[in-house]
Amino acid sequence: MNSNIQDIKSIIESLSLSHPNITSVGYGYKMVGGQQTNELAIVYSVKEKKPLSELSPEEAIPSILGLNGASIKTDVVVTENVELLACNVGCADGSNSGPNRALTRPLQGGLSITSKNNISSVGTMGFIAVDVATQALVGVTNNHVTIKDAFYTSQRNLLGVLQNDYTPINEIYQDGESPTIPPPDHLIGQSVRYVPILPIGTGTNYVDAAMFSLKQDDISLTTSFKQIGESYNQPLPFATTLELDNLLITNPMLYSSGRTTGPKGGASCPLRVKQIAVSTIPTFNLQGVQVSTLFADTIQFVKPENDPDTSLVCINPIRPGDSGSALIADFGGVRKIVGIVFAAGSVGNNVVFGYACRIDRVAQELGIQAWDGTAKNYIDPSTIEYITTFNGSGSKTITCNTKTYWQAGLTNLNNPCI
Repeated sequence: MNSNIQDIKSIIESLSLSHPNITSVGYGYKMVGGQQTNELAIVYSVKEKKPLSELSPEEAIPSILGLNGASIKTDVVVTENVELLACNVGCADGSNSGPNRALTRPLQGGLSITSKNNISSVGTMGFIAVDVATQALVGVTNNHVTIKDAFYTSQRNLLGVLQNDYTPINEIYQDGESPTIPPPDHLIGQSVRYVPILPIGTGTNYVDAAMFSLKQDDISLTTSFKQIGESYNQPLPFATTLELDNLLITNPMLYSSGRTTGPKGGASCPLRVKQIAVSTIPTFNLQGVQVSTLFADTIQFVKPENDPDTSLVCINPIRPGDSGSALIADFGGVRKIVGIVFAAGSVGNNVVFGYACRIDRVAQELGIQAWDGTAKNYIDPSTIEYITTFNGSGSKTITCNTKTYWQAGLTNLNNPCI
């Protein structure tokens, strides 16, 4: 599989926009008669599966695709919607008794968080990582959990809503269970940066991720690298690109701990990879309007009914509020982070699939590395600086006087680089 995985990823990205009925396209095992085969295929997920006789020529999906002189079969399954997983504080799930939602110190991965500028939204702090630039410990989540509007400013109406990440300063709180600004003892840090995103038709997105500063008093060098509710007590390295590309072959047990559904994985509640290289089209907030985006090279995972066979799957591998959770895989007894959960696919009223951004892409685009549990620096929020540029920008970062600045939104302020 590895010899042509890049070609497969490229063709999947182009296919995701080729059909109005498609909700995602990925690479997984073909299903025949409701049973999983050992044959890999390009898997189309559609809103509604119709008989071939009822399809127009542009709706028909070919049974075989050409790929650099070779051929690969296709498969069609039903996934009606793919949606982001942040929610308001009232969203709940009976499978979680509450530890992930409680005020907890020292901090651990899997806890509920919210932010001042996105106070109506609650999600999950997935894990603690190291900011490569400062070698400081930072919390990691999705940008749609803590950032009100994460689109590039070049895609915004410059005369429209001035949603940004610094006016007021975007503080992060744990727990995130209050519909109003929580009390001071809930404050854990300040937004540091996020990966800006593009609307559909203007570019491809690979990462829904943001990071925020942490306070030394909230961190334990012996427990903060753990996931809440999990007994595994070793730091979690990031999976390698090769390990991520091979997930369908190695089929590792997955684990995740999220704000709404709590800890999952292992024999009592198995999680497995269903597809890799998945392209899908969720919507994000652009100046108060939900706008479609293309996300590619993501991981789809499920709760199998008959582990590890994923022919039949159970509902709720993930739920709203679990956005930002770490997706973790067991490689021969060593657990590693493979992704950050950001979306879910539903059939009817049931969540059936989870989607995660690959950790290698998150690390590269957000500028983080895995934390090994040793002592690191901490970012002093009072040292965070902001500069302004004229008109919207399509650049994630700019350099001013040898310093790197990340996009943080629109403003009427005038503080240019000099």
